[in-house]
Amino acid sequence: MKEKRAALGISILLLVLTGVLIWRDCGRELTMDSRLLTRQEQQECMETLRMTEEDILEELIFAGVSLPCDRESGTFYLPVNMELTEWESGSFVSGQRDVGVYLLDNPLKDEKKTAVREGKPYRLLAVHGDVCREYAVVFTGLPILSIETDQEIRYEEVYGSMRLLLSDTKEDWVFESLMSGHIRGGSSRLNPKKSYKMTLYKQNQVGSGTLRKNQVSLLNMRKDDEWLLYAIYSEDTKLRDKLSLDIWNESGALCIESKGHYGYHMEYIEVFQNGEYRGLYGLMEPVDYKQLDLTREGEAQPEDFLYKQKDADIFELKGNHSAEDEAHFEVLNRYLALLNADNATFVREIPKLIDVDSALEVWIYLQAVLGMDNIERNIFYPARFEEGQYRLYFMPWDMDYSWGNVHDFDALNRSRFSEEIWTMRIAWRLGDRLVELDVEGAREKIAKRWKDLRESVYSDIYLRSHIRNYAHQIMDSGAFFRDEILWYDSQHSEDFDGLADLACERMRFLDRQFTDPLSYLDIEEYVE
Repeated sequence: MKEKRAALGISILLLVLTGVLIWRDCGRELTMDSRLLTRQEQQECMETLRMTEEDILEELIFAGVSLPCDRESGTFYLPVNMELTEWESGSFVSGQRDVGVYLLDNPLKDEKKTAVREGKPYRLLAVHGDVCREYAVVFTGLPILSIETDQEIRYEEVYGSMRLLLSDTKEDWVFESLMSGHIRGGSSRLNPKKSYKMTLYKQNQVGSGTLRKNQVSLLNMRKDDEWLLYAIYSEDTKLRDKLSLDIWNESGALCIESKGHYGYHMEYIEVFQNGEYRGLYGLMEPVDYKQLDLTREGEAQPEDFLYKQKDADIFELKGNHSAEDEAHFEVLNRYLALLNADNATFVREIPKLIDVDSALEVWIYLQAVLGMDNIERNIFYPARFEEGQYRLYFMPWDMDYSWGNVHDFDALNRSRFSEEIWTMRIAWRLGDRLVELDVEGAREKIAKRWKDLRESVYSDIYLRSHIRNYAHQIMDSGAFFRDEILWYDSQHSEDFDGLADLACERMRFLDRQFTDPLSYLDIEEYVE
């Protein structure tokens, strides 16, 4: 009899709650507090229902979209527009008919930007029959990528699905696709926080239903089926790489005439993998034949080539090739031979093979951003067939070791800040020889180009405003703090103003040095 009375009491309570909520929602736009319980209702629930540790809320929906959840902590995440003071319209509802969900805290009472920045958790009560469990919802100012696979992503290809939830709108704000992924990167593979390559697919609607590539534009970047997830692990401010690549996109990349883009873009996101929060990431475009608009094997002849320097004297040929032989490396081998040739041969022959202006652009860039990790690695060499011969261009890649960060050999695959490097020279051999021998008037070109760049991407205004903007994205979204808690073995620094001060001081140092580029070669070079 007592059990029947208890069950009847629970039923009546839930009926009353449901009726009250329906009455509240009737005839008005749904807001986040439309399913908010009063203190009395909360107390009655706690007295009547039994708390459980069981995961009873499989799906929490807002504005028609299922939200990603960190299952271990029972925390759902909702991306919102952190630039607006008004909260988004919509209500939290359960995706299960037999589970009710109710807010115990009211987000609308709080200042939105503060709540997002601090990552404040708002309590939710999920009710299933006579049991209940507390969950939480956290608001972020960044887009969220949620990946679901049957097994953990490793070095071999793993298949699953992905969902990208946008933060700046709640109309058509989710993109879904089938996908495959694997761990990518060189030394970064040793880090506990992994970087990945992701390929998107969709299923044919007719025939066997086989998979085919799904080319889409994500976060206003290029339209493609291949994407990189950059872990941003070793670099402490989490913005050096983006600052460097955006500078290149607005300088060196624009100096190469091509239908392609001789750079790449990255946007900040937060990532979930199989119901686990994985932290702050960069969603990036890959550098490949499509990005650079190179002719592939099997297309119009002759084909173009894309080389990547992985380390001193270690190069790889990118792209898909039916076979690799000496013919594929002929252009690169000619370049390497000229790089080691006597002065007269170098001056006479190197302009026939390379785009000198492209090389000088990279040389200036490495001096400015202190790209110490690009001296003998992390450079792409696109070889394009133009006017009856091949011409080499140059493009930097992977810029986390920049702006004063160098390798810390006492800590596995970590960076350390170097004060000494700020007044040192980055000795990129090709650029140094071009300057030393004044190939095609290299010294005058550098002096003139530097003055132009100081009015744009290397101006104090540009550097400070971009550093502030990146810091705003990662800090005011709350993502930086969440990443710091999760990856406590990584490095996190909030000294963005200090970095900006040093960057501007480096520019003033180069102002003095680039009046005479030849004398600059006498500056002590950075050596690991």
